Amino acid sequence: MSKNYVQDGKTIPLANTGTDAILSGTPVAIGTVVAVAITDIAAGQTGDGFAEGVFLLPKLPADAISAGVKVYLKAGVIQLAATDAVAAGVAWEGAAAGVSVVDVKING
Repeated sequence: MSKNYVQDGKTIPLANTGTDAILSGTPVAIGTVVAVAITDIAAGQTGDGFAEGVFLLPKLPADAISAGVKVYLKAGVIQLAATDAVAAGVAWEGAAAGVSVVDVKING
C-alpha cells in the first residue's frame, strides 16, 4: 500500500461547532460536501460522517422529486432549488409533494 494513503474516503470528520448535538442520520454540509452523521455528536465534539451512500433524508414537503434528479441541502432539508444550498447528490427514488423524506445518493 502507498505510504501516503490516508483512508478510503467513505467517511469525513464532522466537527460540531454548534450548541446542540448533531444526531445520528442528520445531513450536514461541510463546505461543498454533504456528510451524514454516523453517531450522535455532542456540541464541541468531532465525530464521523458518511461521505457516500444512499440515505433516507428529510425533504421539503412542497417539492415533488423524481428519481435521478440533482437535489440540494439547505437548512438540513433536501430540496430542488439550488439557491443558497449545497449540492447534496441525486434522488435515488422519487418522492411526491407532501412526502417529508427522500432517498438520496449523497455526493453522487
